[in-house]
Amino acid sequence: MSDLKSAILDAKYVDMIDLGDFVVRDTGLPDVDSDGNLMPQATEIAAAVFRWAADMQAAEAARAKTPEPSKTAALNEYDEQGDPLMDAPTAEKFEADLNQMTGEQG
Repeated sequence: MSDLKSAILDAKYVDMIDLGDFVVRDTGLPDVDSDGNLMPQATEIAAAVFRWAADMQAAEAARAKTPEPSKTAALNEYDEQGDPLMDAPTAEKFEADLNQMTGEQG
């Protein structure tokens, strides 16, 4: 999975737009409006894929700075999404580190 994220982050703008254009065509989304003007779906999809890769890379980096889940939760204690259970201060620190790395303000 990290190879995919790295490839996306290293891709050229034109390649990402081609990917977005392919997704629009492949899924049957409209590519023009009722007046015949091109719609921005391809660009929006390409941007969303790039943001996904960047967010996932930042999350991995934040996880590397955070104590192992086994140190913050008993073994095999996971929520319904498969995320490790952790106390509130650890979760808040993890989120703050992630936000700092992605440049978001919370």
